[in-house]
Amino acid sequence: MKLFCYQQEQRQAVGVMQGGLAVDLEQASAWFERETHTTLFPDREIAADLLGLLRYGDGAWTGLATIFTWLGQRAQPFPPGVCLDLEGLRLSAPIQNPSKIVCVGLNYRDHCRETGTPIPKKPIFFCKFPSSIIGPEQAISWPVGSSTQVDYEAELAVVIKKTCKGILPQQAGDYIAGYTILNDISARDAQFEDDQWVRGKSFDTFCPIGPTLVTPDEVGDPGSLAIRCRLNGEVMQDSNTREMIFGVNELISTLSETITLEAGDILSTGTPHGVGFSRTPPVYLNPGDVIEVEIENLGILRNHIV
Repeated sequence: MKLFCYQQEQRQAVGVMQGGLAVDLEQASAWFERETHTTLFPDREIAADLLGLLRYGDGAWTGLATIFTWLGQRAQPFPPGVCLDLEGLRLSAPIQNPSKIVCVGLNYRDHCRETGTPIPKKPIFFCKFPSSIIGPEQAISWPVGSSTQVDYEAELAVVIKKTCKGILPQQAGDYIAGYTILNDISARDAQFEDDQWVRGKSFDTFCPIGPTLVTPDEVGDPGSLAIRCRLNGEVMQDSNTREMIFGVNELISTLSETITLEAGDILSTGTPHGVGFSRTPPVYLNPGDVIEVEIENLGILRNHIV
């Protein structure tokens, strides 16, 4: 199942795709309720906000399964507004205001090699501010004079399904709602001048996410996914999540020892080799550039620089 958010004029909506069928969740659930006189969600706004849907808990997943089973029994065409044409949609970030965005530094062996950094013995965590989130095709920008070394980082991101505290690695799968793509845009001059990473990685627009949230059953093994980044069509990063030092389950377990993770929280799992500041000469983003991150089974996240 793929879940996504999109804009329709002034309306923010949630779409769901499964088995080749894509529907507007609010419209589909309203039709279901009219026909069956059964309420799927206690508040219709839940079906119009993906973060709210995740925070609804197990009822959200029961509702999604119920509605797709029911839709599979209906003869098309469906009522207007229920089915979606993905080609014409303007997608937003699937998760737009989580309580936390936690990232992992130096979590790829090939990235450690290119930076001459020893393999970390424990995960290196830092945060990006949620205010930095943008969606697919949206513009990355920064104030004139604030940075001359803006870099890209292709990353696999995990979205938390429900409240998570003190779990073992083997339990982590129960707490994963799905996976998406995150581009950890970084102002290297601000990052290194500050001697810590939060400001340089949290400029407004520095956290593109999307295009969809893909449930684990459609992703396969998160520890064996091809991951690439292209700048103006040229491949800059080309690796595989097999290069990760700490896997998804271990990262979630380690974080949950001391930090309560909540539904909709985002964990971004690090970047492979090929980042701009490690190149000779360095390669940084400039207005007019187009940056794309592609991860196997997750699609392509594309943004432009202005």
